Amino acid sequence: MVGVQVSVCVPAFNAARTIVQTLASIQAQDFTDFEIVVVDNASTDGTGDLVAAIDDPRIRLHTNADLLPMVDNWNRAIELASGDLVKLVCADDLIAPNCLSAQVASLADPTIAVAASKFSVIDDDGATLAQHLGLPGLVGRHESAAALRALVRKLPDDVCPTAAFLFRRADFAATTGFRADFLYAMDIDLIARLCANGAFYGHGQALATNRASAFNHSSATSSLSKFADVVRFNHHHRRAPGVRLVDVIAGDGRVGKQALTRVGVRLRQLAGRG
Repeated sequence: MVGVQVSVCVPAFNAARTIVQTLASIQAQDFTDFEIVVVDNASTDGTGDLVAAIDDPRIRLHTNADLLPMVDNWNRAIELASGDLVKLVCADDLIAPNCLSAQVASLADPTIAVAASKFSVIDDDGATLAQHLGLPGLVGRHESAAALRALVRKLPDDVCPTAAFLFRRADFAATTGFRADFLYAMDIDLIARLCANGAFYGHGQALATNRASAFNHSSATSSLSKFADVVRFNHHHRRAPGVRLVDVIAGDGRVGKQALTRVGVRLRQLAGRG
């Protein structure tokens, strides 16, 4: 679609279990000026067929001939967007009916670079696990330096998933996109770089839902890899305006504690099998 205000990008790989529900949540928006860009990453479970069967002119389906690394597929989805504003929704996540209208209204202010929200969490079956999570210390308007400090001090899971934030396509194009060097932290790494263009605005309402699935990337990533990605992110941004050494130390300590806790849980699970 040409001339839409918002592109909702949905990168998908073997997402037949959830893709229809994800798209339905996007289709149900009370905001109307948007397109949905689905990039099927060479799925083998019929994901593309399910999308193609949906009769909705707002949906554009692109199918990769070959399997791309996840980060490349996410960037590809946004490269195909035509809207001035962009949101990336993973193929198992959901957004609330007023998500786009609320965040588009925030970005009507040209001094705001990112509009984000709190989020809820569901399991594979759609049962609610938690509500109104995220944005610790980030509700309301926060200038770039304050937002960066908060991002460095917190864990990626504490902030918000990609489905919970909206940004300008032109700002994204000026970055290198999502970066594989910060895989577990690539959501907040992108937010940090987008905030070089303006303020961060956090909605206190949960406008997105993240699925805590045994099949998604976060669940499949080891505690050590997550620790390394977050520490790399913290130290990469340590010289950003407003970020202090104490912020980096606090962030490193938080992710270190998380990693040790997860390793301890895993060791107890293994001991219980003996």
